[in-house]
Amino acid sequence: MFMFFNAHSFDLEEEPRVIRRRLRDNTNVLDLPNKEFVNQFRVSKEVFKNILLEIAPKMEKRFRCTSIPEMTKLACFFRALGGKYQMNVGTNSYTCVSQGTTSKIVGECLEIFEDSFCGKWIRLEMNAKEESETKQAFYRSTKVPNIIGCVDCTHIPIKRPTVEVRHLYQNKSGSFSINTLMICDANLVVRYVDARTPGENDDEYVWRQSGANAYLKSLYDAGKRNFWIIGDSNLPLQPYLMTPYHNPTETYETIYNEKLLKAQKFIGKCFNTIKNRFRCIADGKAIYYLPEKATKIINVCCAIHNACIFYKDNLEFGETVAMNSKNDNWNNSTGFESDINATEEALKIRKKLAKSLKNSKD
Repeated sequence: MFMFFNAHSFDLEEEPRVIRRRLRDNTNVLDLPNKEFVNQFRVSKEVFKNILLEIAPKMEKRFRCTSIPEMTKLACFFRALGGKYQMNVGTNSYTCVSQGTTSKIVGECLEIFEDSFCGKWIRLEMNAKEESETKQAFYRSTKVPNIIGCVDCTHIPIKRPTVEVRHLYQNKSGSFSINTLMICDANLVVRYVDARTPGENDDEYVWRQSGANAYLKSLYDAGKRNFWIIGDSNLPLQPYLMTPYHNPTETYETIYNEKLLKAQKFIGKCFNTIKNRFRCIADGKAIYYLPEKATKIINVCCAIHNACIFYKDNLEFGETVAMNSKNDNWNNSTGFESDINATEEALKIRKKLAKSLKNSKD
């Protein structure tokens, strides 16, 4: 049973660290009521327990009686991801560790998740069955064939960087961020994330230097056809990356744009779902950490998001993140023209696809 203690439970002369240890030894976060557990740690108990089983064997083993249990470490880490910044985490009665210890726990967990968790839960490669199911799922919603994913970028705010690199991370709005690229499927599973690029860079740059672009190009160059990622007008039109017409003049071009917008809404919903669950990366907040650690946090949040989907944790949180509105009207786009530098081959593929959608039912 989860036990609460008041000040009279301890000798007032005892050091805070001793009080924290005693609290820790007599509490179990899994004894919390479900609603309170989710509010504190942002995942269901089932997800927490399954991730603990996967991660605990990799945590540093210490045999002192004062060592921090693996469950407490994971609880501290999840509270940090939930936007309960380290000072708050360190003084929380559920985890009962100091702020300094919390900082060490977050660092340890980040390394473990980055090394052995993210690669398992985030994969762009699909086998034949996965690809077929993904195409069917997108088709049911959009009536566009052969979609294997949607891509977009979102700026994740970060702590003000050091003066040497500050200019690299300052975006157009004047704040500091990482321009993060994600690809998701129709189930909102993150298939790819690239959280390395400083905020001064635009979406086209992020895409062109990404591993996803290189991987998809290699598939196309090897002869694979009839597969597309759907992107917006800030990304370059490519044989495997379908983007909207900048200024549609034909009926089939307008219909094509409308259908692509339906697909693109999946990635917007994916962004919102992740940011609502993990408030440390939400719009309007700044991750407590500098760029290198912030990159790892973003990767880990995406991996845990995927695990939540796998374990059918469909919890919704009261917070809302403003939808990215840059694609609300593709037919009147005034931003980057995705056709610039597009090859004749890519233009022909898009035209053929667009014309095939003219008579399709919504």
